[in-house]
Amino acid sequence: MAEIYSAITERKNFMAYAPTGSGKTDSALSAAVSFAIQHHMDVFFLTPKTSQHNLAIEVVSGLGEKHSLNIRAVDLIGKKHACIDPELMKLDGESLYHFCNLKKKKNKCKFYNNIVGKGLGGKRKAEGDFEHILKNYGYGKTHSEIIEAGKERTLCPYELMLKLGSVSNVIVGDYYHLIVPAIREVIFKKTGKRAENSIVIIDEAHNLASRSRNHLSSTTNTLMLKRVEKEIRSVGYTAPGLEETFNEWAMEMLEDNKELRIGQEDFHTFLSNFENDFSSLLEDAGIDFITATGKRSATLRFVHFIEFWDDPLDCVRILKKDRFGYSLSKKMLDPSALTNILNEMRSTILMSATLIPLEMHRDVLGLDKSKTIMKSYPSPFSPNSIRNIICSDVTTKFTERTEDNYMNIAEKINRIDTSTPGGVAVFFPSYKVMQQILPYLKNTDISRQEPNMKPKEIRYLIDDFRKKGGLLCGVQGGSLSEGIDYPRGEIKTIVVVGIALDEMNIEAKALIEYYGKKFGKGWEYGYLYPGTIKALQAAGRGRRKDTDRVAVVYMDKRFKWKKYNWIFDKNEKTVFTSKPEKYVSDFWGVKNKNLV
Repeated sequence: MAEIYSAITERKNFMAYAPTGSGKTDSALSAAVSFAIQHHMDVFFLTPKTSQHNLAIEVVSGLGEKHSLNIRAVDLIGKKHACIDPELMKLDGESLYHFCNLKKKKNKCKFYNNIVGKGLGGKRKAEGDFEHILKNYGYGKTHSEIIEAGKERTLCPYELMLKLGSVSNVIVGDYYHLIVPAIREVIFKKTGKRAENSIVIIDEAHNLASRSRNHLSSTTNTLMLKRVEKEIRSVGYTAPGLEETFNEWAMEMLEDNKELRIGQEDFHTFLSNFENDFSSLLEDAGIDFITATGKRSATLRFVHFIEFWDDPLDCVRILKKDRFGYSLSKKMLDPSALTNILNEMRSTILMSATLIPLEMHRDVLGLDKSKTIMKSYPSPFSPNSIRNIICSDVTTKFTERTEDNYMNIAEKINRIDTSTPGGVAVFFPSYKVMQQILPYLKNTDISRQEPNMKPKEIRYLIDDFRKKGGLLCGVQGGSLSEGIDYPRGEIKTIVVVGIALDEMNIEAKALIEYYGKKFGKGWEYGYLYPGTIKALQAAGRGRRKDTDRVAVVYMDKRFKWKKYNWIFDKNEKTVFTSKPEKYVSDFWGVKNKNLV
């Protein structure tokens, strides 16, 4: 807390690698809020998961109540998740934004009109409603409570959040609220905040680079173009043969390759098959489609893809053949195009239990070296509360992914399961590997993560696991393996199957090449570190408080290698064995007659 406060005082950025249970949120908010109040500044607390907003609001409220502070916090979420207009709230994001703007322009949204004060007596009523909400607001409300207040007084919750932000000195939100220029400009304009007068806290900061790169990346494919043609015909336009022309162009470009790195001009060769006003016609058709159906438009998504294709930011353009046809992607390589805004803040605090190596995150995010302090903190837990076990005779290395190997891994998981007096979490390097191993697992109570599960589905899955126990199966880097707490001791043993390294494809090679040229650490920054850190994130799910104990089995012999074992805490005991179930059984004091 003292070191964060000192960094803010000196106008420095502060990066903290601090294991789970270190009190990162309390410390960062306490220091930032103290300085902000004294110097009339604002605090942004940004986190990638909406579920973590509540904790920040609780901390701010607790500080305010304990010390009678002049502080107020607002929980900001996206317009799509805050809308209460029955005509709009069930629409897809793109359609909702279109119709929202349309209704506002035509003065047909009563929720918006009521919050901004339109119509006869509107200003007076809007002021009265806002004063009533502030009177009962306290130190902060969650977004759910603000939405309920909007429903009660027929006010747009999103605009209410922004209005509350103008009279608050703490804003809790998502990364995108600050790092995406278009969103940041709206928030700064409506709340009156300024970069140089803001202290920013980035929670789970290990996610920031990948989230930023993903936001800047885009993809189109055969299926999307098929939907584009269908949409165009449905609103009375003549379909231009997009899908067929795209497939012919892609096939000619790829020849015998499965994927190919292409140039910026290659896509223009494809576009030259159509009229000069092609993009404008597509945009008109897309708007007509969402106006007629209220559904998300593939046509508008394709228009955006065309618009961003020539963006000069560092990227790799990839054409691929897939099972549905072909895909064309523009993958961004440098997240600092967005994240360098953090250098303009009074101070930025970045923290995570897996923010290692600190130098990599500093470099990749483009943080000013002269302005950035980096600090690692020891684990607050007893070394005896964990047993790290590396399995010595299996691997998920790409060249050794055989049926026999999968069966061997599954049998070891089965033995570990019967040696554990409670729930077991198994985190795989990919869905593909998980699908190969699951059929050989003997436990009949398996709670299994599926690709693209929605937050509500994830909650149901976790609730189901908590009720019945058994095996919780997910992927490293997924929703189950980071950002979710298991505070009731649901997980006794964690099995980390393999190392979640990306497939060595064109994108991975381009990232390695780019970071090699920029930092001289291409393999480390672009490949090894990001994949290995996912194992550390997964292993951290088992200890959330002092009384927790956990056995962690790293199911891959490569974890003994120097380029991967840097993730282990030297104060914790680590064993290397071909029979991990024996050490799990010994750790838990379980007598298992099936062990040999």
